[in-house]
Amino acid sequence: MSADEPYVPTEEDIQSLGSLCIYMAANAAPKWWNVPSDSVLKWVSDYYLTTAEPNQADIMAEIGWNEDYMMLFDGGLGLNLSDLAPFYADLLTIVPHPKVNSFIIPVFGAFTAITTIILALRLWSRISVAGKLGSFDWATVVAYFLIIAWGALAVHESTAVGEWGFYCDQTWTEAHSYERAYDILTFTYPIAILAIKVSLLLFYHQLSAWRPLRISVYVTGFICFANSMCGIFLWVYQCNVPNLWDYMADFMVAKTCKLDQMTVLMATGGVGIFTDVVIWLIPIPMVWQLQLNTRERILAVCTFGVGLVACVGSVMRLVAIRQLLYYGNVDGNDSRDPINAWAVVEMNLALICACVPALRALAIKHIPRIVSRTSDGTDVSKNSKGSSSYKEHGKPSIVSDEDQGTNASELGDYPGPRNSNTEKPESNVKVWSPITNYKTDEYSRMRE
Repeated sequence: MSADEPYVPTEEDIQSLGSLCIYMAANAAPKWWNVPSDSVLKWVSDYYLTTAEPNQADIMAEIGWNEDYMMLFDGGLGLNLSDLAPFYADLLTIVPHPKVNSFIIPVFGAFTAITTIILALRLWSRISVAGKLGSFDWATVVAYFLIIAWGALAVHESTAVGEWGFYCDQTWTEAHSYERAYDILTFTYPIAILAIKVSLLLFYHQLSAWRPLRISVYVTGFICFANSMCGIFLWVYQCNVPNLWDYMADFMVAKTCKLDQMTVLMATGGVGIFTDVVIWLIPIPMVWQLQLNTRERILAVCTFGVGLVACVGSVMRLVAIRQLLYYGNVDGNDSRDPINAWAVVEMNLALICACVPALRALAIKHIPRIVSRTSDGTDVSKNSKGSSSYKEHGKPSIVSDEDQGTNASELGDYPGPRNSNTEKPESNVKVWSPITNYKTDEYSRMRE
């Protein structure tokens, strides 16, 4: 490195330096595992610069490398250790040494608080309006706890590396804990996402017996399950060493991967975004064909369509993966906080949006004067144009079979079937409305 022309490290230099620090420390004696990883590199560099007749035995005795590792570092990487160590030790003085600036903790805390409140309101709505919790409600509860556990592990990963964001400034113990948390997060992410999607698909399935809707639910559910399984098994078995984290820095383990890690994550993530969009659009055709006035139809579409907001988190997570997966930012900061933060946002937004229909039903019951009336003050239940259609010749309707209970409550303030002598619901079909299904005295007070 000439004093006249200062060397400017490239992104490849920073990545190579970080890897070299970790590999040297990981394969050294345990006494080196709890000091910064660059300590091994610095010691070897100083040894060659200050020793008149260096020999490999001294290095192996001090560092703890066996003969295989010594031969690998000394010539196996294309450079003699006497040249490699001083070059990268000098590089340490000019590369960035960023500190960890974790922002996932406030993101996790804020969304956990909001999601907890929203879920509690949803359960209250289901019990007070529908009278019981359905299978999709319990699936939502399971998804909630998976999201909390996933977010907590993401916070642990963020704090596991300690103060510094560059591999060379971290201890091997910190880097090891960080990589292990990352692998667990990657393995469990498809499971948490699948739980949210299953809760929504179960809700749609029990919402109506309309054949096109149920076929859409079955097909989408199969795609979601298959994509999640691909995400899990490809991650675990794409390489010949299933126990990824224990061999992340072992040169003696010939770890080869059939598929590129980035390709797997991009492919499964892309399919995930596609199913996100499909799931939020599934009920729209049914709602649009119901016999509703324009205001009610728009409100119903917005109730379900609001879930598309959650897709923003999915897209931004893939963008962050593309930019930061391997070695983080170009300044050497290997923090994967942006990836995990967007995943937390994605999961919680999806769960919150899944609760919106139930919250609307809750508002209709407890704030009927505001929500259940049209803009001119007329009760919606008196408006024949706002009546939902019933199960007839395969047409969409807000109905459920007897054994499915009152699952259409989330669609809100739609009254029962039209009052016509020629159009009556079948005897084995239940048509539910959060207005018409109240007890007589309760319904009378609402009309007053």
